Amino acid sequence: MRQMFLLATWTLIGVTLIAFGMFLVVPGRNLHGDPAAELEIASCVLPDDTRMRLYQGESAAIATWYSVTHDPWGPQRERQIVYRRSPGLFDLVCDSSGVAIRSDVAPITLTAEQARQLRERPVAEPGASEAPGPGAARWALGGVLVIAGVVLLWFLRPRAEDGPEDASVD
Repeated sequence: MRQMFLLATWTLIGVTLIAFGMFLVVPGRNLHGDPAAELEIASCVLPDDTRMRLYQGESAAIATWYSVTHDPWGPQRERQIVYRRSPGLFDLVCDSSGVAIRSDVAPITLTAEQARQLRERPVAEPGASEAPGPGAARWALGGVLVIAGVVLLWFLRPRAEDGPEDASVD
């Protein structure tokens, strides 16, 4: 019984190491800015059921910034597609052709296809330097945790010599 408890405990630890390592490596919602300091101020839905959201963020380290995110229906995660500090953004309007992002100056208009493409390379104002994706230390720590979890699970796997012993003797 004790062996089963230890096996279950170490298996749980191995799986947790892998999950936490993957969490560190997989990119979050924003490439720039801090999602924890953002407040949603507008949203709309494109004809393909993609939700577009406009956030305003503010922190002690960074003056006010604005993020527009693209959140397609289904398993894909919400991703930042536009980041700007100034001039401010204040509204989103979705229609059959795409989205118009209203600002204090000329609006930014994107087709649904352009918005989808910006998920890979978001538009940021020149000089935006906050959090350019996971840093090398984060990748290294995430990789080490995943490898440690895999190695731990590898050593915990059942082996042929660990099978039940045959008690019958000829």
